[in-house]
Amino acid sequence: MATSVDDIDMASTVWMIASTAFVFLMIPGLGYFYGGMVRSKNALSLVFLCMMALAVVTVQWVIWGYSLAFSETSTNPFIGNMRHWLFLDVSYTPHPNAPKVPGVVFAVYQCMFAALTPGLAIGGAAERIRVLPTIVYVFVWTTLVYDPIAYWVWAPNGWLFKLGVLDFAGGCAVETASGFAALAFYCVLGKRKGFGEEKWEPHNYLNIILGCAFLYFGWFGFNAGAASLESGRAGIAFMTTNVAAAAAGITWVALAYRVEHKFSSFHFCSGAVAGMVCVTPAASLVSTWAAFPMGAIAAVCCYYMIEALLRLRIDDCIDVLAVHGIGGILGVFLTGVFANKKVIELDGVESPGGLINGNARQLYVQLAALAASAAWSFVVSYIILRLMNCIPMFRFRVDPDAEEHGVDFAELGEAGYSFMRDLARVYTEKASLAPSNTPSFRDSISLQHPHERKPAIKGEPPQPVMSPGMATATAATQSPAPQEALPPEIQSQEALPQEAQPQEIQSPPETAHTSHVQ
Repeated sequence: MATSVDDIDMASTVWMIASTAFVFLMIPGLGYFYGGMVRSKNALSLVFLCMMALAVVTVQWVIWGYSLAFSETSTNPFIGNMRHWLFLDVSYTPHPNAPKVPGVVFAVYQCMFAALTPGLAIGGAAERIRVLPTIVYVFVWTTLVYDPIAYWVWAPNGWLFKLGVLDFAGGCAVETASGFAALAFYCVLGKRKGFGEEKWEPHNYLNIILGCAFLYFGWFGFNAGAASLESGRAGIAFMTTNVAAAAAGITWVALAYRVEHKFSSFHFCSGAVAGMVCVTPAASLVSTWAAFPMGAIAAVCCYYMIEALLRLRIDDCIDVLAVHGIGGILGVFLTGVFANKKVIELDGVESPGGLINGNARQLYVQLAALAASAAWSFVVSYIILRLMNCIPMFRFRVDPDAEEHGVDFAELGEAGYSFMRDLARVYTEKASLAPSNTPSFRDSISLQHPHERKPAIKGEPPQPVMSPGMATATAATQSPAPQEALPPEIQSQEALPQEAQPQEIQSPPETAHTSHVQ
Protein backbone atom coordinates (compact mmCIF):
# COMPACT_ATOMS: atom_id res chain seq x y z
CA MET A 1 0.00 0.00 0.00
CA ALA A 2 1.58 3.26 -1.16
CA THR A 3 1.62 6.13 1.31
CA SER A 4 2.18 9.84 0.85
CA VAL A 5 2.95 12.75 3.13
CA ASP A 6 -0.09 14.46 1.64
CA ASP A 7 -2.28 11.96 3.50
CA ILE A 8 -0.98 12.98 6.94
CA ASP A 9 -3.70 14.24 9.24
CA MET A 10 -2.73 16.47 12.17
CA ALA A 11 -5.58 15.28 14.40
CA SER A 12 -4.58 11.63 13.92
CA THR A 13 -0.95 12.54 14.56
CA VAL A 14 -1.73 14.34 17.81
CA TRP A 15 -3.93 11.46 18.96
CA MET A 16 -1.18 8.89 18.33
CA ILE A 17 1.39 11.03 20.16
CA ALA A 18 -0.98 11.32 23.13
CA SER A 19 -1.63 7.57 22.97
CA THR A 20 2.12 6.96 23.09
CA ALA A 21 2.21 8.84 26.39
CA PHE A 22 -0.78 6.78 27.60
CA VAL A 23 1.01 3.52 26.84
CA PHE A 24 4.19 4.80 28.50
CA LEU A 25 2.26 5.17 31.76
CA MET A 26 1.37 1.49 31.58
CA ILE A 27 5.03 0.58 32.19
CA PRO A 28 5.42 2.11 35.68
CA GLY A 29 1.81 1.08 36.28
CA LEU A 30 2.77 -2.51 35.58
CA GLY A 31 5.66 -2.16 38.03
CA TYR A 32 3.38 -0.89 40.79
CA PHE A 33 0.77 -3.52 40.00
CA TYR A 34 3.33 -6.32 40.20
CA GLY A 35 5.17 -4.73 43.15
CA GLY A 36 2.02 -4.59 45.24
CA MET A 37 1.29 -8.26 44.60
CA VAL A 38 4.62 -9.58 45.87
CA ARG A 39 6.25 -9.40 49.31
CA SER A 40 7.67 -6.03 50.37
CA LYS A 41 11.27 -7.24 50.20
CA ASN A 42 10.93 -7.83 46.43
CA ALA A 43 8.70 -4.93 45.35
CA LEU A 44 11.31 -2.38 44.30
CA SER A 45 13.16 -4.77 41.99
CA LEU A 46 10.03 -5.34 39.90
CA VAL A 47 9.38 -1.62 39.42
CA PHE A 48 13.04 -1.19 38.51
CA LEU A 49 13.01 -4.03 35.98
CA CYS A 50 9.89 -2.67 34.28
CA MET A 51 11.52 0.74 33.85
CA MET A 52 14.81 -0.87 32.83
CA ALA A 53 12.95 -2.85 30.14
CA LEU A 54 11.76 0.46 28.69
CA ALA A 55 15.34 1.71 28.41
CA VAL A 56 16.75 -1.54 26.99
CA VAL A 57 13.98 -2.02 24.42
CA THR A 58 14.20 1.62 23.31
CA VAL A 59 17.86 1.08 22.43
CA GLN A 60 17.05 -2.23 20.74
CA TRP A 61 14.14 -0.66 18.84
CA VAL A 62 16.32 2.07 17.37
CA ILE A 63 19.20 -0.26 16.48
CA TRP A 64 17.17 -2.87 14.61
CA GLY A 65 13.95 -3.78 16.42
CA TYR A 66 11.61 -1.49 14.47
CA SER A 67 13.14 -2.55 11.16
CA LEU A 68 12.82 -6.26 11.98
CA ALA A 69 9.21 -5.91 13.15
CA PHE A 70 7.73 -3.39 10.69
CA SER A 71 9.88 -3.31 7.57
CA GLU A 72 7.51 -2.61 4.69
CA THR A 73 10.07 -3.56 2.00
CA SER A 74 11.00 -7.04 3.25
CA THR A 75 9.71 -9.89 1.12
CA ASN A 76 10.51 -12.47 3.80
CA PRO A 77 7.27 -13.75 5.37
CA PHE A 78 8.95 -14.39 8.75
CA ILE A 79 11.16 -11.40 9.58
CA GLY A 80 11.86 -7.89 8.37
CA ASN A 81 15.05 -6.59 6.81
CA MET A 82 17.53 -4.01 8.08
CA ARG A 83 16.38 -1.11 5.94
CA HIS A 84 15.43 1.00 8.97
CA TRP A 85 18.27 0.04 11.29
CA LEU A 86 19.33 3.01 13.44
CA PHE A 87 16.01 4.56 12.30
CA LEU A 88 17.33 5.23 8.81
CA ASP A 89 14.57 6.60 6.55
CA VAL A 90 12.18 6.76 9.51
CA SER A 91 10.94 10.32 9.33
CA TYR A 92 7.87 11.98 7.85
CA THR A 93 6.79 9.40 5.28
CA PRO A 94 3.91 7.36 6.74
CA HIS A 95 4.05 3.62 7.33
CA PRO A 96 1.41 1.55 5.50
CA ASN A 97 -0.06 0.49 8.86
CA ALA A 98 -0.70 4.14 9.79
CA PRO A 99 -1.08 6.14 6.56
CA LYS A 100 -2.30 9.32 8.29
CA VAL A 101 0.61 9.88 10.70
CA PRO A 102 4.35 10.46 10.16
CA GLY A 103 6.42 7.29 10.18
CA VAL A 104 8.51 8.35 13.19
CA VAL A 105 5.36 8.87 15.28
CA PHE A 106 4.13 5.38 14.42
CA ALA A 107 7.60 3.96 15.23
CA VAL A 108 7.78 5.47 18.72
CA TYR A 109 4.16 4.43 19.40
CA GLN A 110 5.04 0.83 18.60
CA CYS A 111 8.20 1.13 20.72
CA MET A 112 6.00 1.46 23.81
CA PHE A 113 4.27 -1.84 22.92
CA ALA A 114 7.63 -3.56 22.56
CA ALA A 115 8.89 -2.12 25.87
CA LEU A 116 5.81 -3.21 27.81
CA THR A 117 5.83 -6.83 26.64
CA PRO A 118 9.04 -8.16 28.29
CA GLY A 119 7.97 -6.42 31.50
CA LEU A 120 4.88 -8.63 31.49
CA ALA A 121 6.97 -11.76 31.00
CA ILE A 122 9.39 -10.87 33.82
CA GLY A 123 6.51 -11.20 36.27
CA GLY A 124 6.70 -14.97 35.84
CA ALA A 125 10.11 -14.94 37.57
CA ALA A 126 9.31 -12.43 40.32
CA GLU A 127 10.95 -12.74 43.74
CA ARG A 128 13.82 -14.93 42.58
CA ILE A 129 15.47 -13.35 39.53
CA ARG A 130 18.78 -11.51 39.18
CA VAL A 131 18.95 -8.13 37.48
CA LEU A 132 21.97 -8.38 35.16
CA PRO A 133 20.87 -11.53 33.29
CA THR A 134 17.36 -10.09 33.00
CA ILE A 135 18.64 -6.94 31.29
CA VAL A 136 20.52 -9.01 28.71
CA TYR A 137 17.54 -11.34 28.33
CA VAL A 138 15.17 -8.46 27.56
CA PHE A 139 17.34 -7.34 24.65
CA VAL A 140 17.70 -10.85 23.23
CA TRP A 141 14.05 -11.82 23.81
CA THR A 142 12.72 -8.72 22.09
CA THR A 143 14.90 -9.46 19.07
CA LEU A 144 14.16 -13.18 18.75
CA VAL A 145 10.58 -13.45 20.04
CA TYR A 146 8.65 -10.19 20.00
CA ASP A 147 9.97 -8.79 16.71
CA PRO A 148 9.25 -11.92 14.61
CA ILE A 149 5.72 -12.38 16.00
CA ALA A 150 4.93 -8.68 15.50
CA TYR A 151 6.16 -8.99 11.92
CA TRP A 152 4.02 -12.07 11.25
CA VAL A 153 0.86 -10.37 12.48
CA TRP A 154 1.21 -6.70 11.51
CA ALA A 155 3.83 -6.24 8.77
CA PRO A 156 2.42 -5.97 5.22
CA ASN A 157 4.31 -9.11 4.13
CA GLY A 158 4.01 -11.14 7.33
CA TRP A 159 2.65 -14.63 6.76
CA LEU A 160 -0.15 -14.33 9.34
CA PHE A 161 -1.10 -10.90 8.02
CA LYS A 162 -1.46 -12.35 4.52
CA LEU A 163 -3.36 -15.30 5.93
CA GLY A 164 -5.94 -12.83 7.20
CA VAL A 165 -5.49 -12.94 10.98
CA LEU A 166 -7.48 -10.38 12.96
CA ASP A 167 -5.41 -8.98 15.82
CA PHE A 168 -5.81 -5.26 16.26
CA ALA A 169 -3.60 -4.35 19.22
CA GLY A 170 -1.47 -7.29 20.35
CA GLY A 171 -3.30 -10.45 21.31
CA CYS A 172 -0.51 -12.55 19.79
CA ALA A 173 2.68 -10.46 20.00
CA VAL A 174 2.01 -8.90 23.43
CA GLU A 175 -0.37 -11.00 25.52
CA THR A 176 0.11 -14.57 24.30
CA ALA A 177 3.86 -14.15 23.80
CA SER A 178 4.42 -12.70 27.28
CA GLY A 179 2.24 -15.34 28.96
CA PHE A 180 4.14 -18.26 27.46
CA ALA A 181 7.50 -16.58 28.04
CA ALA A 182 6.50 -16.47 31.73
CA LEU A 183 5.79 -20.20 31.55
CA ALA A 184 9.30 -20.73 30.16
CA PHE A 185 10.68 -18.77 33.13
CA TYR A 186 8.89 -21.12 35.50
CA CYS A 187 10.21 -24.21 33.70
CA VAL A 188 13.81 -22.98 33.99
CA LEU A 189 13.82 -21.26 37.39
CA GLY A 190 11.34 -23.47 39.23
CA LYS A 191 9.15 -22.50 42.17
CA ARG A 192 9.84 -19.80 44.71
CA LYS A 193 11.37 -20.89 47.99
CA GLY A 194 8.54 -21.83 50.34
CA PHE A 195 5.87 -22.06 47.64
CA GLY A 196 3.05 -24.31 48.86
CA GLU A 197 4.39 -24.30 52.43
CA GLU A 198 3.60 -20.75 53.49
CA LYS A 199 0.63 -18.49 52.84
CA TRP A 200 1.63 -15.38 50.90
CA GLU A 201 -0.57 -12.38 50.33
CA PRO A 202 -0.03 -9.11 48.43
CA HIS A 203 1.84 -6.71 50.69
CA ASN A 204 0.34 -3.43 49.40
CA TYR A 205 -3.20 -3.28 48.04
CA LEU A 206 -2.95 0.46 47.46
CA ASN A 207 -0.09 -0.09 45.02
CA ILE A 208 -2.14 -2.74 43.24
CA ILE A 209 -5.02 -0.30 42.79
CA LEU A 210 -2.64 2.48 41.71
CA GLY A 211 -0.95 0.21 39.18
CA CYS A 212 -4.32 -1.00 37.90
CA ALA A 213 -5.47 2.62 37.47
CA PHE A 214 -2.35 3.41 35.41
CA LEU A 215 -2.89 0.29 33.32
CA TYR A 216 -6.59 1.09 32.85
CA PHE A 217 -5.79 4.65 31.75
CA GLY A 218 -2.94 3.60 29.46
CA TRP A 219 -4.97 0.84 27.85
CA PHE A 220 -7.20 3.44 26.20
CA GLY A 221 -4.16 4.57 24.23
CA PHE A 222 -2.97 0.99 23.80
CA ASN A 223 -6.19 -0.13 22.10
CA ALA A 224 -7.51 3.07 20.54
CA GLY A 225 -4.26 4.82 19.62
CA ALA A 226 -3.90 3.29 16.15
CA ALA A 227 -7.62 3.38 15.28
CA SER A 228 -9.03 5.92 12.85
CA LEU A 229 -10.54 9.07 14.29
CA GLU A 230 -12.49 9.99 11.16
CA SER A 231 -14.42 6.73 10.90
CA GLY A 232 -15.14 6.49 14.60
CA ARG A 233 -13.23 3.25 15.16
CA ALA A 234 -11.05 4.97 17.77
CA GLY A 235 -14.19 5.69 19.77
CA ILE A 236 -15.33 2.09 19.38
CA ALA A 237 -11.96 0.82 20.62
CA PHE A 238 -12.12 3.21 23.57
CA MET A 239 -15.58 2.03 24.54
CA THR A 240 -14.99 -1.70 24.09
CA THR A 241 -11.90 -1.43 26.31
CA ASN A 242 -13.91 0.20 29.08
CA VAL A 243 -16.87 -2.18 28.79
CA ALA A 244 -14.71 -5.32 28.80
CA ALA A 245 -12.77 -4.14 31.86
CA ALA A 246 -16.00 -3.33 33.72
CA ALA A 247 -17.70 -6.61 32.84
CA ALA A 248 -14.66 -8.67 33.77
CA GLY A 249 -14.03 -6.78 37.01
CA ILE A 250 -17.61 -7.27 38.21
CA THR A 251 -17.61 -10.95 37.20
CA TRP A 252 -14.31 -11.66 38.98
CA VAL A 253 -15.47 -9.95 42.18
CA ALA A 254 -18.68 -12.01 42.10
CA LEU A 255 -16.74 -15.26 41.66
CA ALA A 256 -14.44 -14.43 44.57
CA TYR A 257 -17.29 -13.26 46.81
CA ARG A 258 -19.02 -16.59 46.31
CA VAL A 259 -16.03 -18.26 47.99
CA GLU A 260 -14.68 -15.65 50.41
CA HIS A 261 -17.86 -13.72 51.27
CA LYS A 262 -15.86 -10.50 51.10
CA PHE A 263 -15.44 -7.84 48.44
CA SER A 264 -11.85 -7.46 47.29
CA SER A 265 -10.09 -4.59 45.53
CA PHE A 266 -7.42 -7.05 44.41
CA HIS A 267 -9.97 -9.28 42.70
CA PHE A 268 -11.52 -6.32 40.90
CA CYS A 269 -8.12 -5.21 39.58
CA SER A 270 -7.28 -8.73 38.39
CA GLY A 271 -10.61 -9.00 36.62
CA ALA A 272 -10.34 -5.59 34.97
CA VAL A 273 -6.89 -6.42 33.62
CA ALA A 274 -8.12 -9.81 32.32
CA GLY A 275 -10.99 -8.10 30.50
CA MET A 276 -8.71 -5.56 28.84
CA VAL A 277 -6.27 -8.31 27.85
CA CYS A 278 -9.08 -10.26 26.20
CA VAL A 279 -10.51 -7.33 24.24
CA THR A 280 -7.11 -6.08 23.04
CA PRO A 281 -7.05 -8.00 19.72
CA ALA A 282 -10.69 -7.12 19.04
CA ALA A 283 -10.86 -3.51 20.27
CA SER A 284 -11.87 -1.79 17.02
CA LEU A 285 -13.04 -4.89 15.15
CA VAL A 286 -16.18 -5.70 17.15
CA SER A 287 -19.37 -3.94 18.14
CA THR A 288 -19.56 -2.48 21.63
CA TRP A 289 -22.00 -5.11 22.86
CA ALA A 290 -19.48 -7.88 22.13
CA ALA A 291 -17.21 -6.52 24.86
CA PHE A 292 -19.69 -7.72 27.51
CA PRO A 293 -19.39 -11.47 26.77
CA MET A 294 -15.67 -11.15 26.03
CA GLY A 295 -15.00 -9.57 29.43
CA ALA A 296 -17.20 -12.01 31.34
CA ILE A 297 -15.74 -15.08 29.60
CA ALA A 298 -12.21 -13.84 30.25
CA ALA A 299 -12.93 -13.33 33.95
CA VAL A 300 -14.39 -16.81 34.41
CA CYS A 301 -11.66 -18.62 32.47
CA CYS A 302 -8.73 -16.71 33.98
CA TYR A 303 -10.12 -17.02 37.51
CA TYR A 304 -10.43 -20.77 37.30
CA MET A 305 -7.10 -21.04 35.47
CA ILE A 306 -5.43 -19.53 38.53
CA GLU A 307 -7.17 -22.11 40.71
CA ALA A 308 -6.08 -24.92 38.38
CA LEU A 309 -2.44 -23.81 38.41
CA LEU A 310 -2.44 -23.71 42.20
CA ARG A 311 -3.86 -27.21 42.38
CA LEU A 312 -1.19 -28.38 39.94
CA ARG A 313 1.42 -26.63 42.15
CA ILE A 314 2.63 -24.48 39.27
CA ASP A 315 4.08 -21.25 40.64
CA ASP A 316 2.54 -18.67 38.30
CA CYS A 317 3.85 -15.97 40.59
CA ILE A 318 1.85 -12.91 39.45
CA ASP A 319 -0.71 -14.76 37.30
CA VAL A 320 1.03 -13.82 34.06
CA LEU A 321 0.23 -17.13 32.36
CA ALA A 322 -3.31 -17.29 33.72
CA VAL A 323 -4.28 -13.68 32.92
CA HIS A 324 -2.12 -12.63 29.98
CA GLY A 325 -1.44 -15.99 28.36
CA ILE A 326 -4.93 -17.48 28.68
CA GLY A 327 -6.60 -14.07 28.36
CA GLY A 328 -4.68 -13.40 25.15
CA ILE A 329 -5.65 -16.79 23.71
CA LEU A 330 -9.31 -16.18 24.53
CA GLY A 331 -9.15 -12.71 23.02
CA VAL A 332 -7.66 -13.79 19.71
CA PHE A 333 -10.11 -16.68 19.39
CA LEU A 334 -13.17 -14.63 20.38
CA THR A 335 -12.12 -11.96 17.89
CA GLY A 336 -12.72 -14.57 15.22
CA VAL A 337 -16.19 -15.07 16.67
CA PHE A 338 -17.32 -11.47 17.23
CA ALA A 339 -15.45 -9.56 14.49
CA ASN A 340 -18.06 -7.42 12.77
CA LYS A 341 -17.79 -6.80 9.05
CA LYS A 342 -19.61 -3.46 9.30
CA VAL A 343 -17.25 -2.13 11.95
CA ILE A 344 -14.10 -3.18 10.08
CA GLU A 345 -15.32 -1.65 6.82
CA LEU A 346 -15.83 1.78 8.41
CA ASP A 347 -12.30 2.55 7.18
CA GLY A 348 -13.13 1.39 3.67
CA VAL A 349 -11.27 -1.93 4.08
CA GLU A 350 -13.08 -5.02 2.82
CA SER A 351 -13.38 -7.85 5.33
CA PRO A 352 -15.46 -11.04 5.58
CA GLY A 353 -15.81 -10.47 9.34
CA GLY A 354 -15.97 -13.30 11.84
CA LEU A 355 -18.26 -16.12 12.78
CA ILE A 356 -21.21 -13.78 13.44
CA ASN A 357 -21.00 -12.82 9.74
CA GLY A 358 -20.94 -16.48 8.71
CA ASN A 359 -17.17 -16.62 8.23
CA ALA A 360 -16.26 -19.81 10.10
CA ARG A 361 -12.87 -19.97 8.32
CA GLN A 362 -11.72 -17.05 10.45
CA LEU A 363 -11.65 -19.28 13.52
CA TYR A 364 -9.10 -21.58 11.89
CA VAL A 365 -6.93 -18.59 10.98
CA GLN A 366 -7.08 -17.31 14.56
CA LEU A 367 -6.18 -20.76 15.95
CA ALA A 368 -3.20 -20.98 13.57
CA ALA A 369 -1.97 -17.60 14.78
CA LEU A 370 -2.35 -18.63 18.41
CA ALA A 371 -0.55 -21.93 17.95
CA ALA A 372 2.36 -20.30 16.11
CA SER A 373 2.71 -17.40 18.59
CA ALA A 374 2.46 -19.53 21.74
CA ALA A 375 4.82 -22.22 20.47
CA TRP A 376 7.41 -19.76 19.17
CA SER A 377 7.39 -17.72 22.36
CA PHE A 378 7.68 -20.69 24.70
CA VAL A 379 10.29 -22.66 22.74
CA VAL A 380 12.57 -19.72 21.91
CA SER A 381 12.25 -18.23 25.41
CA TYR A 382 13.11 -21.59 26.95
CA ILE A 383 16.18 -21.97 24.72
CA ILE A 384 17.41 -18.45 25.51
CA LEU A 385 17.01 -19.01 29.24
CA ARG A 386 18.73 -22.39 29.18
CA LEU A 387 21.68 -21.12 27.16
CA MET A 388 22.14 -18.02 29.30
CA ASN A 389 21.83 -20.09 32.47
CA CYS A 390 24.86 -22.12 31.38
CA ILE A 391 27.03 -18.98 31.66
CA PRO A 392 27.90 -18.39 35.35
CA MET A 393 27.61 -14.60 35.15
CA PHE A 394 24.17 -14.88 33.54
CA ARG A 395 22.70 -17.43 35.92
CA PHE A 396 19.15 -16.18 36.51
CA ARG A 397 18.18 -17.31 39.98
CA VAL A 398 19.51 -15.61 43.09
CA ASP A 399 21.06 -17.66 45.88
CA PRO A 400 18.66 -19.26 48.42
CA ASP A 401 19.75 -16.92 51.22
CA ALA A 402 19.38 -13.87 48.98
CA GLU A 403 15.92 -15.08 47.99
CA GLU A 404 15.04 -15.52 51.66
CA HIS A 405 16.03 -12.00 52.62
CA GLY A 406 14.81 -10.22 49.48
CA VAL A 407 15.87 -9.54 45.91
CA ASP A 408 15.78 -5.80 46.58
CA PHE A 409 18.67 -6.04 49.04
CA ALA A 410 20.59 -8.73 47.18
CA GLU A 411 20.47 -7.13 43.75
CA LEU A 412 19.82 -3.41 44.22
CA GLY A 413 21.15 -2.68 47.69
CA GLU A 414 18.05 -0.53 48.18
CA ALA A 415 14.77 -0.80 50.01
CA GLY A 416 11.33 0.09 48.74
CA TYR A 417 10.21 1.16 52.25
CA SER A 418 12.04 2.95 55.04
CA PHE A 419 11.32 0.28 57.64
CA MET A 420 13.00 -2.26 55.38
CA ARG A 421 16.28 -0.35 55.79
CA ASP A 422 16.29 -1.13 59.51
CA LEU A 423 15.62 -4.79 58.84
CA ALA A 424 18.45 -4.86 56.32
CA ARG A 425 20.80 -3.23 58.83
CA VAL A 426 20.02 -5.86 61.47
CA TYR A 427 20.33 -8.56 58.86
CA THR A 428 23.76 -7.30 57.80
CA GLU A 429 25.04 -6.99 61.38
CA LYS A 430 24.14 -10.60 62.11
CA ALA A 431 26.10 -11.63 58.99
CA SER A 432 23.67 -14.47 58.50
CA LEU A 433 24.20 -14.52 54.75
CA ALA A 434 27.13 -16.64 53.65
CA PRO A 435 29.35 -15.44 50.79
CA SER A 436 27.54 -16.01 47.55
CA ASN A 437 28.66 -18.10 44.63
CA THR A 438 26.62 -15.93 42.29
CA PRO A 439 29.01 -14.18 39.87
CA SER A 440 28.78 -10.41 40.07
CA PHE A 441 30.87 -7.34 39.44
CA ARG A 442 33.39 -6.66 42.21
CA ASP A 443 32.14 -3.13 42.84
CA SER A 444 28.53 -4.20 43.29
CA ILE A 445 27.01 -2.96 46.56
CA SER A 446 25.10 -6.14 47.24
CA LEU A 447 24.16 -8.41 50.09
CA GLN A 448 25.54 -11.25 48.03
CA HIS A 449 29.02 -10.11 49.17
CA PRO A 450 28.77 -9.44 52.93
CA HIS A 451 32.33 -10.62 53.48
CA GLU A 452 33.51 -7.49 51.66
CA ARG A 453 31.81 -5.46 54.42
CA LYS A 454 30.08 -3.07 52.04
CA PRO A 455 26.91 -1.27 53.08
CA ALA A 456 23.69 -3.08 52.25
CA ILE A 457 21.81 0.20 51.89
CA LYS A 458 23.15 3.03 49.78
CA GLY A 459 24.02 6.07 51.83
CA GLU A 460 25.57 4.26 54.82
CA PRO A 461 29.33 4.79 55.32
CA PRO A 462 31.38 1.65 54.57
CA GLN A 463 33.03 -0.08 57.48
CA PRO A 464 36.85 0.09 57.53
CA VAL A 465 38.60 -3.19 56.99
CA MET A 466 41.87 -3.68 58.96
CA SER A 467 44.45 -6.38 58.80
CA PRO A 468 45.44 -8.06 62.12
CA GLY A 469 48.75 -6.15 62.19
CA MET A 470 47.07 -2.79 61.69
CA ALA A 471 44.55 -3.57 64.42
CA THR A 472 47.34 -4.43 66.93
CA ALA A 473 49.30 -1.29 66.11
CA THR A 474 46.23 0.86 66.46
CA ALA A 475 45.35 -0.66 69.83
CA ALA A 476 48.92 -0.10 71.10
CA THR A 477 48.97 3.58 70.20
CA GLN A 478 45.62 4.31 71.89
CA SER A 479 45.87 5.37 75.53
CA PRO A 480 43.25 4.00 77.89
CA ALA A 481 40.43 6.39 78.60
CA PRO A 482 40.34 7.70 82.19
CA GLN A 483 37.74 5.92 84.28
CA GLU A 484 35.19 7.98 86.15
CA ALA A 485 34.70 7.46 89.88
CA LEU A 486 31.94 4.99 90.56
CA PRO A 487 29.05 5.91 92.85
CA PRO A 488 29.21 4.43 96.40
CA GLU A 489 26.38 1.99 95.78
CA ILE A 490 28.15 0.56 92.72
CA GLN A 491 31.44 0.29 94.62
CA SER A 492 29.67 -1.62 97.39
CA GLN A 493 28.28 -4.05 94.80
CA GLU A 494 31.73 -4.66 93.37
CA ALA A 495 32.97 -5.47 96.87
CA LEU A 496 30.46 -8.31 97.22
CA PRO A 497 31.52 -11.88 96.53
CA GLN A 498 30.81 -13.15 93.04
CA GLU A 499 27.96 -15.39 94.13
CA ALA A 500 26.28 -12.55 96.09
CA GLN A 501 26.18 -10.16 93.16
CA PRO A 502 22.82 -9.79 91.33
CA GLN A 503 22.69 -12.04 88.33
CA GLU A 504 21.75 -10.65 84.95
CA ILE A 505 18.55 -12.14 83.61
CA GLN A 506 19.37 -14.08 80.49
CA SER A 507 16.96 -13.72 77.60
CA PRO A 508 15.90 -16.95 75.94
CA PRO A 509 17.89 -17.89 72.85
CA GLU A 510 16.50 -16.53 69.61
CA THR A 511 14.57 -19.19 67.78
CA ALA A 512 14.77 -19.60 64.05
CA HIS A 513 11.63 -18.91 62.09
CA THR A 514 10.64 -19.20 58.48
CA SER A 515 8.08 -16.43 58.17
CA HIS A 516 8.86 -13.88 55.46
CA VAL A 517 8.80 -10.14 55.85
CA GLN A 518 5.49 -8.84 54.56
